[in-house]
Amino acid sequence: MKLFNRLILISAGALMSAAVLADPIGPGSTAPNLDVKTWYKGTPVKSFEPGKVYVVEFWATWCGPCKTSIPHITELAKKNQDVTFIGVSIWEDDVDGNIKKFVAEMGDKMDYVVGYSGNKEGMAKTWMEPAGRNGIPSAFIVKGNQIQWIGHPMRMDEPLAQIKAGTFDLAAFKETYDKEAAANREKMAAAAAVRSAQQLYADGKIAEAKAKLDETVTKYPTVADQADEVRLGWLAKENPKAFEEKIATMLKDPANVVRVCSFALNLATSATGNVEMGKKTIEMALKATDEKNFTAVYVGSLLYTRLKDYKRALELTDVALALFDKSELKDNAAVKQTLDKNRKELQAKVRG
Repeated sequence: MKLFNRLILISAGALMSAAVLADPIGPGSTAPNLDVKTWYKGTPVKSFEPGKVYVVEFWATWCGPCKTSIPHITELAKKNQDVTFIGVSIWEDDVDGNIKKFVAEMGDKMDYVVGYSGNKEGMAKTWMEPAGRNGIPSAFIVKGNQIQWIGHPMRMDEPLAQIKAGTFDLAAFKETYDKEAAANREKMAAAAAVRSAQQLYADGKIAEAKAKLDETVTKYPTVADQADEVRLGWLAKENPKAFEEKIATMLKDPANVVRVCSFALNLATSATGNVEMGKKTIEMALKATDEKNFTAVYVGSLLYTRLKDYKRALELTDVALALFDKSELKDNAAVKQTLDKNRKELQAKVRG
């Protein structure tokens, strides 16, 4: 299951890193203002009324888990018509009618008030970041003007019922939540520091960037593996031969295969990456494993799909399907369904 979770993070990723605001919020805090740029469904909500209960849920069109939770939120809204449910799109740009189209396609499955607040501004800044939330979907239950509960919308049925009934133990929940949020804020701060080092490198401040990354690892040891991957990316630009030697050495240990493949995908497809070196890295991993390692083959298929090399992606998807029944994930129907779906789509694209 750990392998499956790693693959899901590699292939989709509904986890977002964010900067940290100075003043945290959480259960018991006054709810920040509603800051919605565009309303797409339902009656716009301008402010919170005293004594009334609201659910403010954050989502995005690209977020797979959000698509799963939206019908559940609709079901809760129908059961709790005295509660106002507000879905707010964040962490994406509102371009070419993408959000409007998504809401229209969801139809009755998304039957509550829906709006858009901005990508990394608006309520992403005033709600999610100070609450230590770095993933979506995320829901906030507000009563009057006070935040009562924060968490995944699939788990809010019971707290919502308790808040309406006046039996919710806010103090106990706050104690648990604040510990979790503190840990999340540290992760977010570490991620922001790594990004800062990467920006310095992109700006040509090489020595400063490397010093910043070293300082970050000293302060936040949990990002050591991430920092190593950043250094690998830098090495690919500075010394391709040394980079290939480093990857070859890493691949001698089978335990590094997933890590190398994840790095190859990021290197090939990120905005600041290196497509050719990413492709070379995944091919090195495939060769080192004789294309018999399910993870390497699967990630390779994702990499080539994103690069629109559909022929190579289809070849690797076929190999992944052949390996599936003997892989660690052989009992996971969701992975098999994804492979079958990908194969059909790639076949169609190869045929033109």
